[in-house]
Amino acid sequence: MRLRIAVAVALAFTPAANAACPVKISAERGTAPLRVAFRATCSSATYRWAFGDGRIGYGRRVSHTYAGGRFTPMLTTLSGAQRIAPVTSVALTLIAPRRADYAQKVILHARVKPQLPVRLGGRTFRHGRLALTVTEPLLTAVAGPAVVRKRIVVRPRLDVRLEGARTIGAPLHVVAVLRPAHAGSLRVTVDGTPTTQVETAAVGTARIVVLSTPRPSWAAVSRVVRAQVSAPTLAPGSHGPAVVALEQRLRELHYALPNTRGVFDDDVQAAVYAFQDVLRQDPTGVVTRRLWTDLAQAAVPKARYPGNHVEVDKTRQVLFLVRDGKVALVSHVSTGATGNTPVGLWHVYSKVPGWSWVLWYPSYFLRGFAIHGYPDVPPYPASHGCVRIPMWLAPKIYPEIPIGSAIYVYT
Repeated sequence: MRLRIAVAVALAFTPAANAACPVKISAERGTAPLRVAFRATCSSATYRWAFGDGRIGYGRRVSHTYAGGRFTPMLTTLSGAQRIAPVTSVALTLIAPRRADYAQKVILHARVKPQLPVRLGGRTFRHGRLALTVTEPLLTAVAGPAVVRKRIVVRPRLDVRLEGARTIGAPLHVVAVLRPAHAGSLRVTVDGTPTTQVETAAVGTARIVVLSTPRPSWAAVSRVVRAQVSAPTLAPGSHGPAVVALEQRLRELHYALPNTRGVFDDDVQAAVYAFQDVLRQDPTGVVTRRLWTDLAQAAVPKARYPGNHVEVDKTRQVLFLVRDGKVALVSHVSTGATGNTPVGLWHVYSKVPGWSWVLWYPSYFLRGFAIHGYPDVPPYPASHGCVRIPMWLAPKIYPEIPIGSAIYVYT
């Protein structure tokens, strides 16, 4: 009798074999927080739902939000208790640095519940860690149905170099490369001017600024580079861009030169003599670093007298062709070796277009004294009394000083 009662009690607390109540569930798998709707399709006076995470619900229709984990819900009706299909709610967290340099190695951390493989770009986290070389700002981690995207600010690499020679007159330009290129755009300024060309016409230091305009999630980067433009020593026989720069600067200052060929010949040396003469320097004909600085700071020489005329300064051994009171041309000269070139105001009274004895294109201003071309114009007084100028210059000046032109000779 007692055995029969015990068996009856046990059967009362065991789910009935026919207790199945069809249940419709909105989702069995998803990303936490996962909201799941349950609906019983059988008839019963009571419905009790145990969601598997310690929470309880009542009613034919219920919904519940799951945190991360794997859960087995239960439904109890008058027909008995039954298990429902398991629910997997995946909670995934990705921890990454807020900022990183492009190509920098970083450690990412991932936490997932329930335990599932976590992958990023085809690579799997081991024990919640993954070493990664940063190449993009967007990181995407996947664990089952859970997808987590994380943005970090990536600082791209900026490479700046100078191509060309850092010497006066030589071409020099800035090459700036952003890596990766799609991280933004670059703006290059040289001494405040938007350009990639570095001016090398004068000795000095150029300040180069390279600044990026970043795309979203990329950091702005910048570099400041200084380019020191040096000045080589030039002497007869030198050639190249530095000589071209020298010729151009001398021309800017109105010193006589027949052309700009980039070859330091006798004509260039004569112009250098003239520049040194004007500054009352020893006329060596050699361009030193100091002379480059003087060239950069110099201005066109000033005439002593107004109007249109020629001035010959015996002390400095230079000739000024003056127009409207301003120096239009400067030439080195060689006056009388004994100092006998007459000082005063004279006027051209005779001219010969070509050779007159050993004088080339002479313009006579007093007795046999003339301004004329001569093959040898040394950096000191060496003539018999005339004013020697370079051979190529004589035909050029000849028509500029017609009969009656004023010639001032002074010391």
